[in-house]
Amino acid sequence: MGMQGRVAGRRLGVTAVALLVLGALLGCVGGLGGYFFMPTKFVPGGHMRPTLATESSVTFNLLTIKVNRGDVVLFDAAAWGEQHQSVERVVAVGGDHISYTPGDRTLTLNGQPLDEPYVLNGDPVAGSPAFDVRVPRGRLFVLGDNRGNSADSRFRFEFSQSGTVPLSDVNGTMVDEGDPLLVGLRSGALVGVAVLCAGALLGAVSLRLRRRAAATAVHPAYAGLVPPPGT
Repeated sequence: MGMQGRVAGRRLGVTAVALLVLGALLGCVGGLGGYFFMPTKFVPGGHMRPTLATESSVTFNLLTIKVNRGDVVLFDAAAWGEQHQSVERVVAVGGDHISYTPGDRTLTLNGQPLDEPYVLNGDPVAGSPAFDVRVPRGRLFVLGDNRGNSADSRFRFEFSQSGTVPLSDVNGTMVDEGDPLLVGLRSGALVGVAVLCAGALLGAVSLRLRRRAAATAVHPAYAGLVPPPGT
């Protein structure tokens, strides 16, 4: 009984340690990746409708390496003389030529009409003044999807170069809630918590078994004084 208790307790203890280590790894990787580096932020206002509902919560990938046209980005609005973070869509990157002539039905990007199926009411020029911008290298021309209600690059010429924002001020890009990486990381964090709990439970059982085995064990010096079972 005593030896069996010690062996069972030892095996459970080893399993418990393995589960605790695995749970900690899953929790750390999933938690840091899925929540710290891909946080969910509150976006006030309705300038990104219909893509983002008014005052909605959005997840951003803060480890973004490259920003492309069409990306919805979270950036520091300091270039526009404001002390907060803003969310807009990138419509032109460094080297692009973006323009609008009153009367046109679309913006023009590098000499071609820009197709923007994401804008509110299918109107990409709503409330837009005329502009003609060659985007400087390392900067972005950003607009809201609700063009009739967005204080974006079109109205920031007096604050920064052609109303653009520096690429270095971008903090992250929007991530869809169904993104496989996001789902995987956050699921991993939850699994990690469950594994940690299982490891802690097995550890407690292991400790109990080993203590019980130690309490019932017979010291070798007294082995001959203990009558055998059934006598």
